[in-house]
Amino acid sequence: MSLVTDLLAGVAEFFADVWLFRRQRQKRGHAERDIADDAMAVAHFDFFTLLWIALVCLGLMLLLIFGLGVPVGWGMGIGVVVAAVWGYRKYAQMLREP
Repeated sequence: MSLVTDLLAGVAEFFADVWLFRRQRQKRGHAERDIADDAMAVAHFDFFTLLWIALVCLGLMLLLIFGLGVPVGWGMGIGVVVAAVWGYRKYAQMLREP
């Protein structure tokens, strides 16, 4: 794919994330917020929160594999499960915010 196509796909994905986030908040009965506030919440989650989760879980995988001698498959599996559960909980927490 070209650079322009990748850029357009990223912008479309971000708009879809914001739209989905607003729909989920609306279905949960939260008050309507400005679209800029929702866009900032999604951008913060996409960049800072997911980056932090990825780095911590990468460190956990490296510690398990190289530090404790856990087999590679188990170490990666544990790291991915921790990242998925932590990411889901942070997203659910973001949905509950007023």
